[in-house]
Parts: sequence; structure tokens; C-alpha cells
Amino acid sequence: MGKVNFQSHKVDLLIPAEKVYSFILDLNNFQKMMPEQVVNWQSTSDSCAFDIKGMAHITLQRTEAIPEKFIRIVSGPETPIELELRAYLEKQNPEQTAAWIELTADLSPILKLMVSGPLQNLVNIMAEKLKAAQI
Repeated sequence: MGKVNFQSHKVDLLIPAEKVYSFILDLNNFQKMMPEQVVNWQSTSDSCAFDIKGMAHITLQRTEAIPEKFIRIVSGPETPIELELRAYLEKQNPEQTAAWIELTADLSPILKLMVSGPLQNLVNIMAEKLKAAQI
């Protein structure tokens, strides 16, 4: 097993950093950032659980947050692979924020070959859906 990192592109949001931070901090909102393959969504403000069609059941828990800068979310014990999701915010000016998503997964070499493309796609979709979200 080895840690593999995936990073989305930065998205520019015409939204103040405090509003973007509040949106991402509440994991109930994460459903709006997920691709269509995510089903059976359940969430609270600090945790969520869902299935990826035909693949796995995932649980996530928020573990760290720095207001208007950073949110860290990690996988729960029921998740088949160790995941860490981080959302970064960069205040551009009072009304504009840059944001990006990073995902670290602990993957075997074979699993890395199978899921690297979908995981990179996931962080890019999350960033684009964050940009499109009605925050």
C-alpha cells in the first residue's frame, strides 16, 4: 500500500471566503458536490456516508477545520481504503475565493491502476460542482 495524491484544479468563486467555508464545513452540502455515481447518501453536519455504484461504501468524518482556509475530512473504519479529503480556500479579495480539493488514498499498486483515473475525476468534479453550487 502507498499514499497517492490527487489534486483538482483551482476554481475561482465570486463568493466571500467565509460563505464558501461555511458551505464546505457542513457535510450535508457535500452531496451537491458529488458525481452521479454516488448513491444512498446520508449525512450530518460533520459526517457522511454513501455508496459508489458498483464499488464501495464510504464513510467520511470532518476532523479539522481552519476558518476560511482549510477543511480536513477522513474516512471511517468501514471504508475499504484509507482516504483523506482536504478542501483549501484562498481569499482573493473580500468577494472572491479560490478553492481546490485534494484527496490522498492509501492504495495497493493494482488498486492504484484501477482507481487513479476515477479519483482524479472525482476531485475535479467536486471542484466544478463547488463552483456551480448556489452558495
